[in-house]
Formats: sequence, structure tokens, C-alpha cells
Amino acid sequence: MLRILIVEDEALVALVTSLALEEAGHHVMEAINGEEGLKIARQEQPELIITDYMMPRMNGLEMIEKLREEGFEGPIVLASAIPEANLPIRPQYDAYLQKPYREQDLLGVMRRLFRES
Repeated sequence: MLRILIVEDEALVALVTSLALEEAGHHVMEAINGEEGLKIARQEQPELIITDYMMPRMNGLEMIEKLREEGFEGPIVLASAIPEANLPIRPQYDAYLQKPYREQDLLGVMRRLFRES
């Protein structure tokens, strides 16, 4: 069982992702923007973070950059409807998921990340 933080401003995406991960046996925490995600990550030290890119207050890449500066070494998955090739170059995340993604895609990325670590 992993402790996973989902940072997502789209409530339906957060709900569906949370349900899928909880059904897979994981403990899930949620934040609605990068600023809240940063706060929860600092307090709870999740083993995995799945974050959206485009969010109000602080986007996913800004949150990732701050977490890495603070020494967070856990895997981070960036999810976005924007193709990865069009994102600003800040390769501090460990995997990218094109939105909308399927549950199998997410679980596959997670297996790959934890097999590599």
C-alpha cells in the first residue's frame, strides 16, 4: 500500500483517480491546486505524487520544482491534456500521463516507477 497524493483541480478527475487507487489498495490524499499540494506533501511525505499541470494558484511544474528544491525524492507523475512536447522543459517529474488517461495507464506507470526504484 502506497501513500499517494493527487493534486488535481478537476473534481471528477480527482474522484475517479482516487477511487481507482483506493480500490487498488492505496491510501490517497487530495489537493485542489499546487499550493495546497505543496503544503500536504510537506506534512504527509507521500510515497508518490500525481499532479495535474494546469491549476490555479500554483501549477504542477512549479509545485514539483519547489518540492525537488526541498529534497523530495519520491516519484512524481505529471498529468496534462497538453502534449509533453509542448510543456516547458523542466524534467523534474518521473513520468508523464496524457489526459484523459485510463486507470490501466496510471497503474502501469506506477508499476514501472516502483520497479525501477
